[in-house]
Amino acid sequence: MKYSKQENISSLSNTTYSKVRERLRNDILSNYFAPGTRLKIMDLVKLYNVSQMPIREALQQLQGEGLVVIEQHKGAYVRHIDKKFVSNIYDVRRVIEVFMTLESMRSTTDDILKKLWKIQAGCEKAARKGNLEQLLKYNTDFHGTLYKLADNEEAFHLVEGHWQLINSLRTSFGYGVRRADEIIHEHEQILKALEKRDEKALEEAASIHCINAKKDVLLQMDMMEQKKLSVTK
Repeated sequence: MKYSKQENISSLSNTTYSKVRERLRNDILSNYFAPGTRLKIMDLVKLYNVSQMPIREALQQLQGEGLVVIEQHKGAYVRHIDKKFVSNIYDVRRVIEVFMTLESMRSTTDDILKKLWKIQAGCEKAARKGNLEQLLKYNTDFHGTLYKLADNEEAFHLVEGHWQLINSLRTSFGYGVRRADEIIHEHEQILKALEKRDEKALEEAASIHCINAKKDVLLQMDMMEQKKLSVTK
């Protein structure tokens, strides 16, 4: 298949934008850009060695994720990522994710269940090896496969917008000692409820999964803060 020059340019632009967005997101979460820091476009152009367009697109995307605040006549600055902000994100996600999990049951076939169990096996393998990156990937695949079955693009878009943010938070703060095992167990409960077409059990399993995820990331944030305080003493 041949591509036009314009298509090639568009593809390159999208790739550049994605890389800039990920780099900027990681730099914010790693505290390279501290909360409240002004994000001046020309400074970012020099830092990342790209044109203004991907910088502007990345800032817009990160504003949607809640990491960046853009005010008229003032420009963009880094939002303070505190426990309240993270808690709010998880609360909103729980409402949407439980809804989408329930909706997915209508379209779940035997083939879909086989696919989900296969992804689950990948989760278990990654957990045994302690491979956080792979565990995050399989976890995203697991839920993405389910949520697409709900056939609600608006709801899926809202959840998808936070996936990279949450995965980046997990990369920064890690998981608790038992969280990986909990994820495996909670996924199993979701799958068993889907197999039985048990709506009540499915709703409970999906809700518990979201609640425990929130508890763990907030706990890891607390532990990180305590470590920082102990270092400064």
